[in-house]
Amino acid sequence: MTTFLADLRYSGRVLWKHRGVNAVALITLALAIGANTAIFSVYNALLVRALPFPDSGALVQVARGYPDGVGDSVAVPKFLRWREGSGAVFQNIAAYDTLGSGFNLIGAGSPDRLTGTRVSADFFRTLGISPMVGRDFDRREDLPGGPKVVVISHGLWARQFGARGDIVGRAIRLNDEPYTVVGVMPDGFRFPERADLWTLFQFDPASRDRANYFDVLARLRPGISMAQARSVLNVVLERLDKEDPEAVDERETASVLPLRDHLYGSMRPALLILLTSVGFVLLIACVNVANLELALATEREHEIALKSALGASTRVIVRQLLIENVLLAIVGGAAGVVLASWTLPALVALAPANAPPLTGVGIDRTVLLFSTGLALCAGLLFGLVPAWGIARPSLDSVLREGARRATGGRGGARMRGLLVSAEVALALMLTTGAALLIKHLASLQRTDPGFAVENVLTLKLSLPEAKYGRTEALAQFSEQVEQRLSRLPGVTAAAMTLSLPLELGPDLPFSIEGKYVPGTEKGVGSAQYRSIGPEYFEALRIAIRSGRLFTPSDRAGALPVAIVNETAARRYWPGTSPVGQRLTVGQPLMRDLADSSPREIVGVVRDVREQGLEAEAPAILYIPLAQQNDALTALGVRLLPLSVVLRSTASIDNFAQSARAAVWSVDPTQPVSDVRSMQEIVSRSLGSNRFNTLLLGLLAGLALLLSAVGLYGVLAHLVTQRTREIGVRMALGASARAVLGLFLRQGLMLVGIGIVAGTLGAAALSSLMSSLLTGSNPRDPLVFVIAPVVLVLVALIAIARPAARAARIDPVRALRAD
Repeated sequence: MTTFLADLRYSGRVLWKHRGVNAVALITLALAIGANTAIFSVYNALLVRALPFPDSGALVQVARGYPDGVGDSVAVPKFLRWREGSGAVFQNIAAYDTLGSGFNLIGAGSPDRLTGTRVSADFFRTLGISPMVGRDFDRREDLPGGPKVVVISHGLWARQFGARGDIVGRAIRLNDEPYTVVGVMPDGFRFPERADLWTLFQFDPASRDRANYFDVLARLRPGISMAQARSVLNVVLERLDKEDPEAVDERETASVLPLRDHLYGSMRPALLILLTSVGFVLLIACVNVANLELALATEREHEIALKSALGASTRVIVRQLLIENVLLAIVGGAAGVVLASWTLPALVALAPANAPPLTGVGIDRTVLLFSTGLALCAGLLFGLVPAWGIARPSLDSVLREGARRATGGRGGARMRGLLVSAEVALALMLTTGAALLIKHLASLQRTDPGFAVENVLTLKLSLPEAKYGRTEALAQFSEQVEQRLSRLPGVTAAAMTLSLPLELGPDLPFSIEGKYVPGTEKGVGSAQYRSIGPEYFEALRIAIRSGRLFTPSDRAGALPVAIVNETAARRYWPGTSPVGQRLTVGQPLMRDLADSSPREIVGVVRDVREQGLEAEAPAILYIPLAQQNDALTALGVRLLPLSVVLRSTASIDNFAQSARAAVWSVDPTQPVSDVRSMQEIVSRSLGSNRFNTLLLGLLAGLALLLSAVGLYGVLAHLVTQRTREIGVRMALGASARAVLGLFLRQGLMLVGIGIVAGTLGAAALSSLMSSLLTGSNPRDPLVFVIAPVVLVLVALIAIARPAARAARIDPVRALRAD
């Protein structure tokens, strides 16, 4: 221990003596380790650290499994059967919706729109969390006609009710109906995220509803594996299939996966790519520091040689040098952790709105252990090669030739050159990845969504089911609001819709008259379902391709009609026009929600990219909102906020207040929320792409900077080493241009080697990035040309100054200096 402490004190004095060089190394390491720490903090919070529930590893998501993927949502009959038949494998199983049902709180000040979640009675028990005040739900309440009870969040309790102790048992009005508060959840509990309150589904035990509109989570019993649970659930599905063949798809099985994977699994590919990228940045930093240490070794050759002559073994010398480098790395790591803690709030703030929330991201014990391990590995990595290279010096060589020339031999120069080429290769890989993402994002931003976004304002209304759960009432309200909005100055079209493009919306099956064969899937289609007001297509300028659009006369009692998009027309009526054809919405798979009579298709409209700009347009089925059946209206009002879309001839910046006033003139108790332009909605849909591109672009920029610094350092040191040689060359007649060309060639040779290796690595990395480049070529030839060109330009800037300095050397002074 005494020896180690002595070595540590000596290392500190050595680092301070060469503080100029070590300051550069310290900044380099702090940037690299800080970037690694920040990205790993996000990865740790989402994919490593336990979820904030007791024994969270036992929590699983239950869903529909198919050969080509998983259907997250589940229908009522499946859930009820699974709940009855899974007691041997699950302690509890519960349903919950993730659509963020809107609830209007009335009577606690001004009307307030709250985000609610409908759940089954065992929801909180499944998660293992109990209310801090009051109780959770009772199964006897979770039946049709049961009492209307609600559990509220701690934030809502404090914000709206002043954290009153008598809140339990108090009646509050939600969606114009009285609900009894039975509990308050602990501070910080919000699952699903952003939920203000929880109330019951109250499923009908005899339901045959095939609509998949909620998620299911369960808690495994001790000792039960997911495979065992899956097996039991599949047995239940087989029994249900025998009783009701239409309830289970022939390809369908039960899917059981960890709850964490369900919540954050979609982020894993992007986070792994970012972790790999910051790992590359750290390697580049280590190479830079190793080069600095090799340069510093020039000054320490005499010192090491004398130690060796005085009896110090190679092992002792290497240990001392490694202690110096590890100490430098630990200080750099500590600075990196501080830097990461400063930048994490900004990183979280930049997270896209359409991605899972980055909750709990911070520096914890796991992150500190990771950063410490990273610093130790970095210290060993950048310290080992220089340490081994100077730990066995030739004393005779040092004394005869001088330290500068001893360390400046071909072996040392070759090693530094190879390290720089490695830097260039890693930087090219990151630059290529960033360029691919930038080109992909630019392509998405140029993608035509199928509708016009300019001068379009949207807003959302969470309507009470008791008041607007029937089509007649909803249609009357919608018509009045649309009329009020259309009278606003500059408004050219206004319409209600169940959901907006690029946002969540339902899909429904339909049977095609003349093609459907009962008992089979022949003549059965499926499409995104959109119930809309008559001016919807005009408001979004969705072009008509054939037939006609909806008119105000398409209302209840009139001929039931529908419009399909081009994709639906091609898929289900290939080679012929669907106009005049008839279909029945909901049949045969969702009889509880199905239309009682067929609809006639009166038009075909242009495709709209409803599911994102990266995805091809799905089949879409539009029907007049006034002709929607009551069952679909009730379900839609219960689960989704109604959207309003209006188009103006001018800027919509000042329309928000006027639009609210128009709604309140029809129903003054109706809160208006989420007032956004359609441009903002399109932009939000690209949030994840923009976030990934920004982060990888910053990392690529840092890699380019570090590579340029490394290349500059190598050539500058090479010029210093070869000053006498350059003087001899110039004394023998070499021109300044020839010397300049010599160093340019040497620098570009190092860059060329790195580019060849980096291009091969970038080709492999681009394959791993394919999940982030949907619809784009991961090996785009243009990117694989531009990225090396950018790197060469940066390299030329780094090479220029040392090469120019070499060309200006005075041969007389160079020869005298030696």
